[in-house]
Amino acid sequence: MEGDDLVAKKVSLGAFIAKRRKYKDMTQEELAKRVGVSKSAIAKWETDGGIPDRDNLKRLSEVLNVSVDDLHKIINLETARDEDLKVNITPEVITILESYGYRVLRPGEDKED
Repeated sequence: MEGDDLVAKKVSLGAFIAKRRKYKDMTQEELAKRVGVSKSAIAKWETDGGIPDRDNLKRLSEVLNVSVDDLHKIINLETARDEDLKVNITPEVITILESYGYRVLRPGEDKED
């Protein structure tokens, strides 16, 4: 999978690791053994509970047969998405947006389907 594909899909690192592991027909335990970490570390990464350190990222890239650069692109996309979520819109801006017909979803509010 090329870096441009990763950008287009905006996949999380955890989802990518899990998908790639399954594609290579490995269990979490098998991947853990090949990377040299615990099974719980793999589970943590796959559920986006953390990011592998530099050495583990390198070994992970080798085992999953992807470039470290591609993994960094995913991590950078996640960081950019997290920063986008931290935008603080004031009540005045919300009122203006709603006056133009936009529906503003507040944290914890379900979107309408």
